[in-house]
Amino acid sequence: MSINVEVLGGSPMVKHYVEEIAESYHLRLVSSSDIFTPTGRIKVSVIWDLSVKKIDGNTCEFTNEVHSSFTPELLDSLAKQGIPREVFKAARKPISEAHNRQETPLYAKSIERHALRNSSSAGIPSAA
Repeated sequence: MSINVEVLGGSPMVKHYVEEIAESYHLRLVSSSDIFTPTGRIKVSVIWDLSVKKIDGNTCEFTNEVHSSFTPELLDSLAKQGIPREVFKAARKPISEAHNRQETPLYAKSIERHALRNSSSAGIPSAA
């Protein structure tokens, strides 16, 4: 299990990731995550999918996708507040997309550094 704590849109989140797929080119993590809101703690389901695809001998494509979905607890919380599901979804979408756009290049650079460090220590020429 991997625990990730961050703030999205002003709400602290604790994600409890468990590996669903763990291959050298594909990682899928699933989480029943806690979101701490002004009205209390709620759960949301999160799937984090990372993959690398070789383009050529020197280039790879990195994909970072995050999908969240409503839990019954979240739907109940929204209903008690009179917030329609689609309004909540529309308000969270730009926050999630901006967060993913910000973090994806950082993950890609970190993976690249790791790959280059490992390839040079194994005597394999670097991609640079």
